[in-house]
Amino acid sequence: MKWYLIAAMVAAGLVVLAGIAALVVVLIRRRSRRKTLADQLSCKLREEALDRALANSRGASGIHGDPAPVEVRFNLTADRRGAGALVRLTEHNLTATRVYLVDRGQRLFLGVKDGRAVVRRDYDAHSGVLCELYARQDGQCLRSLAPGVQLQRGRTVAAVGADGQPLATGDEILLPDTAFHVELI
Repeated sequence: MKWYLIAAMVAAGLVVLAGIAALVVVLIRRRSRRKTLADQLSCKLREEALDRALANSRGASGIHGDPAPVEVRFNLTADRRGAGALVRLTEHNLTATRVYLVDRGQRLFLGVKDGRAVVRRDYDAHSGVLCELYARQDGQCLRSLAPGVQLQRGRTVAAVGADGQPLATGDEILLPDTAFHVELI
């Protein structure tokens, strides 16, 4: 065999090995991202279950003594398979990075007051709320309740109006001194 044929086979073998190595790296990263999402979902579901347990609607009403216990149930496997659609908002500001995981059907109000991000489930005009995140039939949307709210999609930045604008994974909600990265899960 000629030396250039041997060299071509060795080069082809190296290319195949490099391709396999790249595939392994991609699969490992995907697995780690899925594990992170599953952990966040687990924490969210656990928190909701604890909130329900603390609310304890069957508590003692006028009866002295301990309230009746409430069974706390949540099904983690159903939500991991995609039964529950979620929105993950990652807040970025000068001092902190926080992650919020909420149901898509839940309304959420975002704003800034005294240099701090405000994330609320209910509207309060005095809390610095600037915009509302809500679900519509065509998907998750964002509507401005006060001036100063912008949406960045790719390199394009546009002001958000009061009529609402659909959101997509990768969007950035830009508020004064704070940005929220949007992921639709």
